[in-house]
Amino acid sequence: MAGIGVLPAAHLAALGDDASVSMGWIEMVMPKDDQGEAVSNAYAMRVVEEPANKFVRMIKEPLNLISVMGPARSGKSTLMNLLAGCTTTELFATYPGMETFTKGVYVPTRVVTLPQFSSLEGEPVVEAANSAIKVSFVDTEGQGAVGDVYDMNLFSPALVTSRVVIYNRTGGLLTEEILGQLGMMTQAAKRLQTADAAAAAKGPIFGHLFIIFNQFRLNVNDTADSLRDKLMAEEKNPDAVGTTRNNIRKLLASTFESIKVCILPDRLKSDARDALSDGTKKFLLLSDFEPKYLEYFKVLRNALSRALVTPRELTKGTPLTGGAIADFMPSFADAINKQEPLNLPSIFEAAQNEAVNKAQVEFTNSLTASVASRLQDEAKPTQMLSSFFDTDVSILLTQLAKTLSYMPPDVIQKAQGQASQSAEPTRKNLLDTNLSRVRALLASALTAAIKSIPAQIQAAFPADNVRASPTDIDSRLGAISTKLAAELKAKGDTFDPSCLPDKYADAIRQAVDIQRTSINERAGTAWAVWAADVNKSLMTTLLGGLAGLTTTTKVGESKVYTKKAAALVDTAKADFTRRLDAEYAWADRDAQKLQFTAAAEAAAKMQQALWEANDDEVRGALAALASRLQASYQIQLQDSLQPKIEPPSYSAITDPSPIRARLAEFCTTNKVSDTVTSDALFQFDSFVSGKKADFNNVYSKACSDYSNDLDKALSMQVPLVIDVYNRGLDSIDLELTSASTTRASIETKCNAVGTEAANSFKVVISGYNTIPGGAVSKPIVDTRTLQLTNSLAEGKAAKLSKYDEVVSVWNKALLTSIVVPIVDSALANKFANEVALAREVDAREADYMNRKRGDGDDARQKWKIFKTTTYLALVETVRRFDAYNIPGLEANLAATKEIQEKVISRITAPCATIASCLGMSWIGGGYDFYGGNPSALLPPQDLGLPQADPQKGQPGQNMRMFRMNNQGEPPSDGYRRDERTNLEFYEWAVEISDIIWGKPIVTDIKPVKVDTTEYGAQSTPLEVTVGTVSTETSTITDSQTWGISAGVEVGYKSGVKDVWEANVKGTFNAKFDSTHSSQVATTFTTSTSAKLVLPPNRISCINQLIFNQRTSLSYTAKVRVVPRLRFQNGFTAWGGGGNYRDNPNTNARKSGMGAGERRTDRLDFRRCDEIREDARANADPWEWQLCMERNPDLTSALDTLASGTPFEVYVKGKWEGITGKYAVTTVTPKSTTLTLLPMDM
Repeated sequence: MAGIGVLPAAHLAALGDDASVSMGWIEMVMPKDDQGEAVSNAYAMRVVEEPANKFVRMIKEPLNLISVMGPARSGKSTLMNLLAGCTTTELFATYPGMETFTKGVYVPTRVVTLPQFSSLEGEPVVEAANSAIKVSFVDTEGQGAVGDVYDMNLFSPALVTSRVVIYNRTGGLLTEEILGQLGMMTQAAKRLQTADAAAAAKGPIFGHLFIIFNQFRLNVNDTADSLRDKLMAEEKNPDAVGTTRNNIRKLLASTFESIKVCILPDRLKSDARDALSDGTKKFLLLSDFEPKYLEYFKVLRNALSRALVTPRELTKGTPLTGGAIADFMPSFADAINKQEPLNLPSIFEAAQNEAVNKAQVEFTNSLTASVASRLQDEAKPTQMLSSFFDTDVSILLTQLAKTLSYMPPDVIQKAQGQASQSAEPTRKNLLDTNLSRVRALLASALTAAIKSIPAQIQAAFPADNVRASPTDIDSRLGAISTKLAAELKAKGDTFDPSCLPDKYADAIRQAVDIQRTSINERAGTAWAVWAADVNKSLMTTLLGGLAGLTTTTKVGESKVYTKKAAALVDTAKADFTRRLDAEYAWADRDAQKLQFTAAAEAAAKMQQALWEANDDEVRGALAALASRLQASYQIQLQDSLQPKIEPPSYSAITDPSPIRARLAEFCTTNKVSDTVTSDALFQFDSFVSGKKADFNNVYSKACSDYSNDLDKALSMQVPLVIDVYNRGLDSIDLELTSASTTRASIETKCNAVGTEAANSFKVVISGYNTIPGGAVSKPIVDTRTLQLTNSLAEGKAAKLSKYDEVVSVWNKALLTSIVVPIVDSALANKFANEVALAREVDAREADYMNRKRGDGDDARQKWKIFKTTTYLALVETVRRFDAYNIPGLEANLAATKEIQEKVISRITAPCATIASCLGMSWIGGGYDFYGGNPSALLPPQDLGLPQADPQKGQPGQNMRMFRMNNQGEPPSDGYRRDERTNLEFYEWAVEISDIIWGKPIVTDIKPVKVDTTEYGAQSTPLEVTVGTVSTETSTITDSQTWGISAGVEVGYKSGVKDVWEANVKGTFNAKFDSTHSSQVATTFTTSTSAKLVLPPNRISCINQLIFNQRTSLSYTAKVRVVPRLRFQNGFTAWGGGGNYRDNPNTNARKSGMGAGERRTDRLDFRRCDEIREDARANADPWEWQLCMERNPDLTSALDTLASGTPFEVYVKGKWEGITGKYAVTTVTPKSTTLTLLPMDM
């Protein structure tokens, strides 16, 4: 990763070594005005603070930089990538062109320890003098691109801060050029030395100089040491130019701590060089160089490692850390830009001071922000706030030390001391501000305490308990004053005792005393209320006792009454006196006693007067009450019977108990004597007995009339409610296109309609003024309610049954739509095996169960029937057809021509062997026509069919001719070598040798007819008959296909199978074609007739669906396809002539041949499987027997053809046709929305 966009330094540091990048650190820019115009011809140096310089500042440890300088395009960036150990991506960007790629100065995010750096190639570890030392790399722009001043300014920061400076160049030793370019470094040193000559005298101002001859051509004379001697050795007797070179050598030796020369040979691998040239390789790795290069490279790394053991220092004893370098760079750049004297110690000190000042400013700002945050909170105790402040200062001092951690400890301590001292005024301001807020807080607390006094007093003297003695009141008020003063003091002690308000305790005490008068008034009132309550309680008891005497003392017992009344008064007076002496604490105790005595005596006198007047009044009242109660009973009997209202029970109407109880209650309440009471009750009972005798007949007639009226009314209402209920059921749709139409939803809707009907009947019943559980109405109501309930249940059951019926139709149609494609696919041999069939059936079952309707039982039963009948036949057929897909038979070939070509491929070898043994020209045994390899036979050439005969018609496929053209290579001097014997096959014979039958299966297919008939509403149930009974003729079709599995789900009518078996061989032999069909008619009788009863009082719709039933029967037949053989284009071999019996080298014809004779007749043979018969009979014109004796291969070839196996293929077919019908009939009200078929049928 050569470069990266502007990312924060912290993000770059988090990338780690595996994702290191390089960053522009120093750049040379041309100053411009606001319009972008250059304001100077001189370049200015700019340090890139974010992210590069900030990243360097994050390195607190001593940082030894390795900087590379040298001419442009000398491989500086590549060298630094190799030194940094790049293996997957480049650290510094390289470019294999002619222009320089690096501009300015770059620094990477890769920082390593010296042990890591020294051992990157597996070499021994070099330990640093200080284990904290870190190593990083600096890449610079090539020299000479702009000018010497530009180069000196650009390279000066790297020269000053680097521990090692590498001068990298390519080619050999050009002393003048090299010293001229190194002179830039001496010029920079002069400028620095001029700034402080005394410092220059102390020793070298730069680190170690490494001069590297890169891409050097090795030779026996030049070594690193010899090159250094030639380059740095002082010239003797120099001229002016030589003197300049000697001066440069001296300056270099005095400026750098050491000067070392290293060699990196030109040993790049050729493939890496090519890849770099064509752009397929973006940068170089060590693995791209030859081993010799690696040897020199390891020497270079070891030398560099030893130069990096000690840290770089600008001032004696102070290692140059990353932070110090980052602080130094901007100041150094400003000095260069201003062309000021470059006094390194001064610049370094100024940079350090600026960093310290910046850290102290950050300390002050952070402390100010912290104080502001503290002051936003509420006032705090002085000691706590001081502690918080100290903690904040401590944290900020730690942060300051961390920020300056790369500086010397004494600088950090001094900065911390200055920062700590600067914090004291802030502390004083913070504490003074807080004291003011504490004083205000305590003043507010005093005010709050005074405001709380009424509440405190209310709590000490609650409204429901203010009864206290004067002494107790003083004690409680004093406690309140003391408590509030103590709480305020405790709060003041917590914050700062000096902030307590003056005389705060007196202020609280005075505020409490103001409430004292009010408390005394409330206490006096409370005691007076208490005394009145005691007075009332005891007077109530007294009055109760006196009233009891009035009720318990009979008329004439005056002395008894007076004595008992006096005793009650004395008891009440004694109780009152005892309560006051024990509990009353106020000053008017005696006055309360006198007041109670007067009231008790007055009450006794008044109660005695009332008792004396009571006797006469009670007797008169008893007589009047008895008369009124007799009249009330008479009214009770008269009002109990109302028209159209159920009579209550006879016992309830005639019960006199409530009225008689009132009479008895009066006597008891008024303390009437037993004699008077008994007489009054006897007179009332005699009156009641007479009235009940008169009422009996009237009650019986009322009950009979009400019962008749109620039964008649309810018997008329029940049919009306049922009719409304039925209409409600009819309005419930059986729309199965929505999956939400479930049996449960239909049942819920039925229940809702039923509940509404039941409730309406209850309303009807309530309109006849029945009594719940009434003896008259209950039998009638129960009977009519049961009648209604049964009707509702029947209606609900019928609706659910209709739902089940519609669901069954739906599921049957759905099953048909799902199963038929499976059957058709099996018949078309689209299933490779039964596993594929099972997988498809399982998938379709999931589809079926997903789209089925109802609770699933019906659908599962239908699917089960399919799985236990049709599916088993499918499995058997797929297995059977799969079994005939035998390798070698190629049973998947679909065309006759392909079958013929396949047979030819099987018999070509034995036929060629026959030709060779019989002596045909230029043909060998088997496929090797003339010993050629590969085979000399081309694929069969289709010569087509012969022309149609006007009398015989178009020839069949059995007349197709094929030729196997012989492409063998006879000897170049062979006689008539172009007349090579070809093989022709023609006049094909077809025979069937075996038939295997499948199982018959009947499948319902898509409905062919959907009839809907509407019947008007009738007052009574109506019986109708729908559908027909008919006899139909259907065509059963047989289809056969050569070489493929075809026919599965099947069934057959009686006679179909027998007809086919008797005629199929003749059919096949009569005509040979790729596909053949036969037809047979069958007759069957169907019945779709159904008798239905339509309910009354509604319009009914009868829906009848007619399903065709398809019957199929599959079979497999073994067929032999046999051609005749012909030798064509060749001639019979001469072999010296003569007779075959005498000359085995001539042809095997029985007739001999003369010298030079060649016979080119076209030679025809019988069917291939019959040639062996001619051979065994030694039939003309060949010497078969002698030829077989001399050539065993001929016998083997003839046996192969006679076996019949090469000619066998399989015919798969099926009989199929419509052999029956299946009808489904449903009846629904016209108002019921109905769906019988899925949307896709």
